[in-house]
Amino acid sequence: MAKVVKKTQQQSFFLKGNLLDNFQTWKKNRRFYLVLLVIGLLLIFAFKRSWLIAATVNNEPITNLQLQTKLNQQFREQVISQLVNEKLLDQEAVKNQIRVSEEDLNQKIKELENNVGGTQALDSLLAQQGQDRQALKQQLRIQVIIEKLYNKDATVSAQEVDDYITQNKENLRASDSAGQKKEAEDLLKQQKLGQIFSEKFQVLKNMANIKIF
Repeated sequence: MAKVVKKTQQQSFFLKGNLLDNFQTWKKNRRFYLVLLVIGLLLIFAFKRSWLIAATVNNEPITNLQLQTKLNQQFREQVISQLVNEKLLDQEAVKNQIRVSEEDLNQKIKELENNVGGTQALDSLLAQQGQDRQALKQQLRIQVIIEKLYNKDATVSAQEVDDYITQNKENLRASDSAGQKKEAEDLLKQQKLGQIFSEKFQVLKNMANIKIF
């Protein structure tokens, strides 16, 4: 009996010793990870300060958290609405097996460059608006989806083209007859496309199950 009690006491002591060792190890590990965390934050502050601080005014910081909070308060509704619209268009494109290729986007960019006076002129306009070509491509991607979805409905008759030229001849850039007809047809198609998209997209949005949190 005494041997059993002694053995039990030894086991109890052993367990307590293990628990104590584990606790001490855990405390050491926690301290180790805290040190790593502090070092990481210091490195971020030293080399990637912009991740934490958006600006300083007389050495007083404006944090990115303050910036994001302000942006969220002022532009949340507008940005969410834009993202919802883009998501609906993406879903509609998938449903209709519509794909926007890099060639489609490059063609649109080429058209813009021709309209504004070349590559440098387009880059200058984008810089003035605080945008780059990547942001432009995203906008053009949405435009291409809209065109591929609804372009077949935006038909223009020869009579409509002739009437437009008669009423807007002084505003057309082309000087020859063929050029004027092409320009007038393109402008009329864009107008009709805008109207059709506005009407059909509103129906699509009304039918969608949209939840904003």
